[in-house]
Amino acid sequence: MGINTRVDLATASEALRQEKIKELMLAGVTIIDPRTTYLDRTVEIGKDTTLYPNCTLQGKTRIGERCVIEPNSKISDTEIGDGVTIRSYSVITESRIEDEATIGPFAHLRPLSEVKAKAKIGNFVEVKKSIIGKGSKANHMAYIGESLIGEEVNIGAGTITCNYDGFEKHQTIIGDRIFV
Repeated sequence: MGINTRVDLATASEALRQEKIKELMLAGVTIIDPRTTYLDRTVEIGKDTTLYPNCTLQGKTRIGERCVIEPNSKISDTEIGDGVTIRSYSVITESRIEDEATIGPFAHLRPLSEVKAKAKIGNFVEVKKSIIGKGSKANHMAYIGESLIGEEVNIGAGTITCNYDGFEKHQTIIGDRIFV
């Protein structure tokens, strides 16, 4: 197929996208609406994972088995374990999410974020360059930046980790089983 115009480019891109979608579906991935699912050819998805409409998956994203990616989520260059749920309208970039974690809705994981197994990042929570420990949760309206959060921590609504003193950034460290 020759590509001489932007119309030709869009037609070629659509053909490649649909080829990748067909390949994934034949391998056991459920794609609710293939017409509105956008993914790069480099994306890998495990069997029994479900993609809802209007998902965008880009770059070196790898999604495990038995995951659910709800509508209008955008995931780029991210590694996702097995049994993970990404709720609607979440944006995840250059992050790592371990098995059985839950993200969103309306969550934002910025680069270098790591969410350990069974942790939960809820609605309107932003995480940047942080590790969220196993079983920990930030259920709603929080900013966690450049932090190390231990296991089974509960981050309450409105929590902000402040790490800039006007001159330098400092990592925030919260131990295991802490309620903030």
